[in-house]
Amino acid sequence: MAKKLKLSFDPMTIEHLGFRMYSRLPNAVAELVANAYDADANNVQVELDTTGSQKVTVADDGHGMSRDDLADRYLRIGRNRRTDDQGLSPGGRRVAGRKGLGKLALFGIGKRITIRTKVTGQRFWTEVVMDWDEIKGTTGGDYHPRTTQLPANSTVSSGTTIVVEDLQRTSRASAADLARSLSTLFNYSDSGFLLTVSENGGVPIAVDRELRYSAITTELTWDVPIETGVGGSAPPISGKIFASKKPLSQNMRGITMYVKGRLANDAEFFGVSESSHAYSYLTGYIDADYLDDEATDVIATDRSSIDWEDPVSAPLRAYMSAALRAVSAQRKSERRKIQTGHLEQRIGKDLGGWVSTVQDEKVKKSLENVLAVVVSPDTDMSDDERDQLIQGLNEIAPEYADMHWRSLHPSVQAAAETLYMQENYIAAVVEAIKRYVKDVRAVSEIGGAEFNVLQGAFGGESPKVDVAAPYLPDTISETTAKNLRVAHRIFSEGIWQGFRDPIQHEMFEDLKKKGVFTYQDCLDALAFVSHLCRRLELAGTSGP
Repeated sequence: MAKKLKLSFDPMTIEHLGFRMYSRLPNAVAELVANAYDADANNVQVELDTTGSQKVTVADDGHGMSRDDLADRYLRIGRNRRTDDQGLSPGGRRVAGRKGLGKLALFGIGKRITIRTKVTGQRFWTEVVMDWDEIKGTTGGDYHPRTTQLPANSTVSSGTTIVVEDLQRTSRASAADLARSLSTLFNYSDSGFLLTVSENGGVPIAVDRELRYSAITTELTWDVPIETGVGGSAPPISGKIFASKKPLSQNMRGITMYVKGRLANDAEFFGVSESSHAYSYLTGYIDADYLDDEATDVIATDRSSIDWEDPVSAPLRAYMSAALRAVSAQRKSERRKIQTGHLEQRIGKDLGGWVSTVQDEKVKKSLENVLAVVVSPDTDMSDDERDQLIQGLNEIAPEYADMHWRSLHPSVQAAAETLYMQENYIAAVVEAIKRYVKDVRAVSEIGGAEFNVLQGAFGGESPKVDVAAPYLPDTISETTAKNLRVAHRIFSEGIWQGFRDPIQHEMFEDLKKKGVFTYQDCLDALAFVSHLCRRLELAGTSGP
């Protein structure tokens, strides 16, 4: 005689674990998909029917259930399958079911459930219908669902089809939305497991781990485990962390934890402060199957969180916290390089080379700090805004800014610039003096040796080149004019004797190495030559 099917229950248990715990369609459907996986199914098809009173059908080609299986296993609430079957399916899959409560999930989304199942060798399908209103009206805690045997076309086939009708939702279900949600709830890596979702007979959507991340434009990817830099070995986990090019939507941020292919912990950052702008770009997944091999059950019944206080799971949380800090730092460094490269390409300037031309350490540090903000991946600026800021900054602090800020006379700038850039500071001053003497020779029309040119141009009571002439007779007195002429002659002769009379190349190098003549000394000397050049430019000349 066939065993009579019976569901023993406390109505409050079903209401609490069904309606309240699994009120979302994806979570409830996920329980059916997990059962199919544990039954060694290769194909699971989820079909939404939204043409009338909405319903969802989940069909698989797994081992199916005999009548005894239905009585002793499926309709038995609280059965721990892993204890009964050593945690493995007949096909060798590591089963995820543990508490035996998943079947109650269906009453969280619909009022009528039809189960049609068959094992290989059986000539009929067993159909079981459970109705929530009937269950609530049952007294004594035992409910006998309606059971029917339907003829099968073949004894070879097997599988289970479950139909949930009268869906308790006001909005219309969508295959695309359900597929995306299921891609978050599962992370099965078996090549022989295919899950699809369709709607009203439409084109099926394949559900896999790539679906969840398909809309992301990935900039960087890390394979987990990664080196955290804090010491200790990583837990036995695997996975990937992605950094997107653009900020992620709120529901995509964080790292999702899976155990044996099923969601075990919603996306989070494992205690790391989420205030950093960087974390709005990070997502990914971790497979931590070892958590399910422990005697302690650390995964919540609704599979949305892990008990991180438990000694089994606490080390994993600590590792993930360190890993995310490491990833954030690496992302910032890599994105800075990428941003810098793009910026340099647009403006045609090497930022590092630019900074290196500045000698004043305080100014150099300030320039570095400003550029670091400009190229930071966390700075919310458009490319045009970055370019404009760099161009403005270049006007304020150009390459070799120390030299430009002196506002040197153009002839001095032209003569000394190349040698200054080469850090040939004494030679830069010598070239500037040579240019000055050349200009004096041109203005005075005096030939001969350089020193003689300077003496002839600026010496005597009525010098050939009179630097005081522009200010006479109204601006300065004759006494002041005389002092100005004498000072200019002495300055000209002094700067020539100090640098031009002649210094050997070996002495240049020796002075440079010993720090006797620095870039600052060079700029001071060039500023002095620049002063002489400006006086010469304004000076008047007398006849021969």
